[in-house]
Amino acid sequence: MKNDWYKKWFNTGDYLDLYKHRDSTDAAKIAGLVKEKVNLPKGSQILDVACGNGRHSRIFAKEGYNVLGIDLSPFLINEAKKELKKSSEQIKDRMSFEIRDMRNLRYKKRFDMVINLFSSFGYFEDDKDNLKVIKGISTSLKKGGFFFFDYLNPNSLRKNLVPFDISIRNHNVILQVRTIKGNSVYKDIAIVKNSKTSRTPVVSRFNEMIKLYGLKDFKIFFARFGLKIIKTYGDYSGSSYKSAASDRLIILAVKQ
Repeated sequence: MKNDWYKKWFNTGDYLDLYKHRDSTDAAKIAGLVKEKVNLPKGSQILDVACGNGRHSRIFAKEGYNVLGIDLSPFLINEAKKELKKSSEQIKDRMSFEIRDMRNLRYKKRFDMVINLFSSFGYFEDDKDNLKVIKGISTSLKKGGFFFFDYLNPNSLRKNLVPFDISIRNHNVILQVRTIKGNSVYKDIAIVKNSKTSRTPVVSRFNEMIKLYGLKDFKIFFARFGLKIIKTYGDYSGSSYKSAASDRLIILAVKQ
């Protein structure tokens, strides 16, 4: 598995097809939790780190916030910009997108809140690279600004890992094989499509990897860069986080 697997996988329409169920309705759930738990005035500046095709960014812009979405993938940023073109002029004035590696955030005390949602963290084999992301987020925040972090619950995942599944979407067959090695979860993805020029099907292969950091790890990481954890949640309904049972590990922190 290549260390830069994310450059290939996130830069293809197959990624959006696989996670098609993660739509605007799904995005509204976590956005609703953010708005409920963070008292942020309209007009505040929000940075959406690893924004993908901008589904969360659009919701916050519609609510009256100024949003910058950044992502490594030119394909996903292009998709976000396509959707932005369909928006009202008022929304367009509040929202923008940039192609940027989340390890290289270059903003200084600019944002009132940073969001990182849908387990868009832990993509790098080297812990130092993942820590660069947290450092950059902290540097980007104004003092007293908020970091809202939505991550998988590693303990629940270890207990309930589905080793493999096969599905059919848009007439394509998708095989996903999941394994845990050391402190990371890996997913091998094979997508079988009909060929437009041959009777032989086309098979595309992709990979995913996420480091399985726990709450104890994040307490150390956040404190190192001046982020104080003030609340944790276990799902998009805002239930209390339970290490052994919660679906998600959602953290609300403040920049000190």
